[in-house]
Amino acid sequence: MGDGREILAHCPEGYNRLQVDDLWTGERLTEGARGPLDVFHSRLAVSPDGRHLLTAGWVWAPIGVAHVHDLAAAFADPATLDEDTLFEPHAGVDAEVGAACWLDEDRLAVSTTDESTGWEGEPALGTMRLGVWSLGQRRWLHRSPLDHRTGTLLARSSSQVVSLNGHPRLLDAATGRVIAAWPDVAVPEKAFCYGVEHLPTPVAAVSPDATRLAVAQDGGLAIIELPEHQQA
Repeated sequence: MGDGREILAHCPEGYNRLQVDDLWTGERLTEGARGPLDVFHSRLAVSPDGRHLLTAGWVWAPIGVAHVHDLAAAFADPATLDEDTLFEPHAGVDAEVGAACWLDEDRLAVSTTDESTGWEGEPALGTMRLGVWSLGQRRWLHRSPLDHRTGTLLARSSSQVVSLNGHPRLLDAATGRVIAAWPDVAVPEKAFCYGVEHLPTPVAAVSPDATRLAVAQDGGLAIIELPEHQQA
């Protein structure tokens, strides 16, 4: 959090009811009247400055969606966790959201699949795209075509993301260009946050200095040395 507190964002009472607790005391910070929407929340992530909560989950058919919530607003009125968010409906996404991650305190990287949602009018972000969305400006800064479903996304820096679906790939967030790929490092071919149980979500992490990627393998870890990168 921006005030130094450590928090736990989760759904302890139901798939669609977001709650935020003080990590150390267990105090519920979002106690109050609620009206949860029928959204399966998944892949929760707090922004680097501790101000916003990202969820990349799904609604039933199923189809992937993303939401961003203002945590200060949620602490003042927990019902804001059940309303339209700082991402949708403003973003105009005419596609299933496959994955999303924070690039920095203001910008999100969002990837879509080949499944259209039937957006009325000209879509801002269509199928098989990688977009960079600014919360502050409420607009897309970049929208680029993809030649693969990204699966899980991890930020390597404010300008690069790691895609994990079948094998790891390093992508330029602004263009979608594949900078490097490691086809010999296998990860589950899981393009969505939902799916069958025998296809687990890939487990991976970028080192704090952003020079290496660790990817869980059967019986161990694969350590990948990432290409040199000048932070944008």
